[in-house]
Amino acid sequence: MVTWKAGLFQKHGLDIGRPRIMGGARGVVRGLMAGEIQFGNMAAPAPLRANLKGDADLVFLTGGINQQFILGRPGITSREELTGKKIGFVGDGGLNDALVKLVIEKLQLTGVTGLREETITGSGDEDLQALLSGKCDAIVSTPPESIKARRLGCNYLIDFAEYGLNYALGGIAARRDYVERNPEITGTFIKAYVEGMHRYRTDREFTVGVQAEYSGIEDRSVAEETYDLTQPGMPPVPYPVVASLQTLLDFMATELPQAKNADARKFIDDRFIRELEANGFIAALANPCE
Repeated sequence: MVTWKAGLFQKHGLDIGRPRIMGGARGVVRGLMAGEIQFGNMAAPAPLRANLKGDADLVFLTGGINQQFILGRPGITSREELTGKKIGFVGDGGLNDALVKLVIEKLQLTGVTGLREETITGSGDEDLQALLSGKCDAIVSTPPESIKARRLGCNYLIDFAEYGLNYALGGIAARRDYVERNPEITGTFIKAYVEGMHRYRTDREFTVGVQAEYSGIEDRSVAEETYDLTQPGMPPVPYPVVASLQTLLDFMATELPQAKNADARKFIDDRFIRELEANGFIAALANPCE
């Protein structure tokens, strides 16, 4: 949205209408495969699952921005207190479900046992109400929802960066055959997007405004805190993170046989990022006068 609002797609010669909301990662996958959209920003589980099942052939062109936490309801201040408790689980096979199953497994290894899934909607506000009401004791959350929750007394119990998964579980993806047929358009799109990421990282005032508008945040201080929380970890060179995608694939193999021995490198195409780094475009963004 920052790239679009700043006019950077147009600057690089792409006539792109307002980015479309597709109803989550599965909606983005469907839109890509149906040709409704050519590029999609989404979390990794849905496209990886579709690829493995043979329903799609999508590749990640960039890394993504996915900062996720386990939030505990008011009164729960440590992960150890989750023994025998309930954690929100959407049940749609998306990122929430993958992270819930992953954290249950990780906590079991440290002696935190009996944490069980409790069905929630996957809607930020409704999930927060489920947490505050005690329907569940913990949920997966991301800014700005996690910031609102903390202001209401909830606590961060786990930062998924601990498992090497922050800023890694997703990104810009496209159909492999579209990329092969349209390398110039794809390269131009990624060039504009990378410049948009630079604008995000370096223009706090503009980005906070876009964040508030895009996310419907009425309290600007929440948008400001969202920016301050997410900006430091954004990479200047947004490569797809193979190691993190591989961690996800290896975990998915416990329930999806096709994921067993799958190689994450098969699902990325980072040539456009490599070219922008090699030709000095990314360095020039950081040092425009050199």
